[in-house]
Amino acid sequence: MSRAPVPIGVIGTGWWATQFHLPGLVSYNGAVVAALADPDPVKLDNAGSAFDVPAERRYQDYRDMLASGVVEGVVIAVPHVYHYEIARDALDAGVHVMLEKPMVLTATDAWDLVSRSESAGLHLVVGYTFQFTSPARRARELVQSGRIGEVNLVTGQFSSMVASYLLGRPGDYKDVFGFPLTGPGEGTYSDPAISGGGQGMTQVTHPMGMVFWVTGRRAVEVHAFMANHGASVDMVDAIAYRMDNGGLGTMASSGQIHPGQREFEHVIYHGSEGVVVQDLARGTLAVSFADGSEEATPELAGDDLYPATATARCLVDLIAGAPGAENLAPARPAAATVEFLEAAYQSAAKGSPVRIEP
Repeated sequence: MSRAPVPIGVIGTGWWATQFHLPGLVSYNGAVVAALADPDPVKLDNAGSAFDVPAERRYQDYRDMLASGVVEGVVIAVPHVYHYEIARDALDAGVHVMLEKPMVLTATDAWDLVSRSESAGLHLVVGYTFQFTSPARRARELVQSGRIGEVNLVTGQFSSMVASYLLGRPGDYKDVFGFPLTGPGEGTYSDPAISGGGQGMTQVTHPMGMVFWVTGRRAVEVHAFMANHGASVDMVDAIAYRMDNGGLGTMASSGQIHPGQREFEHVIYHGSEGVVVQDLARGTLAVSFADGSEEATPELAGDDLYPATATARCLVDLIAGAPGAENLAPARPAAATVEFLEAAYQSAAKGSPVRIEP
């Protein structure tokens, strides 16, 4: 007997939820959007009407949604500063969670969510979309199987188009992203009190989340330099780090790519027996082994390149116990990413390296 569709609630009816999560859920056979929550009544009703959620299942207070008992899982897509409180309350209510990136803003809160989800036996998926691509899964397999030996260096670059977001001008990108129902708020990414930071929190979180997921490692020391270039948050970051196996790493990131300009987003894993080059912007993987053999994959496109609906659908499959369901964006590597970013901001502020305690 097939299972009934999984009832999912969506908390936050802003840009990302209405352009990706909600369309991905309403078009997925295993799910039903059972409820919405947003403190903004206009956004809430617009989303409810667009996605056929009854008025009585639209909540201005997400806690009323959690108390209603109508959802088994929630997708949380709200400004960064609110991630921890909402995810904590959902887990405490016995509800499975898909939480947008960055997971939270502090290491203490990140590891607290890991503990709560694991203790309660609840699924916690983090919004790292790139990890749901086939090259990402292959990179993880090659690295964690030991096929390229011990990873002693990881180098990365993530140069992307977010400058106007970080400057509080999201409308500059309307022609690029469309914003079919609503766009980001002016302060969502530009106000450090809301976002927790700029390029680091919004973009570096992607490749570093990938690094810690692929390698299974975490950082123990970080030295960062950051520049704002007219924004109230960081626009350009250069970060060096040491991993818990003694391996070293670098990550350089800029938000100053312009519309139509090529983006540069890659991670290179240097092992004692091979090198894996992962190009996130093109969805390719190129491997060179110490024995002279090589492996390469073709470029991806569309949803294969950036499966924006995969994170929310993954939550559905995990709850349903679907055959082969796997959490490809689990909480522990995401928490390692939070502690890395926290250390990076501390290092940039004080001008010296920061140790991350176990």
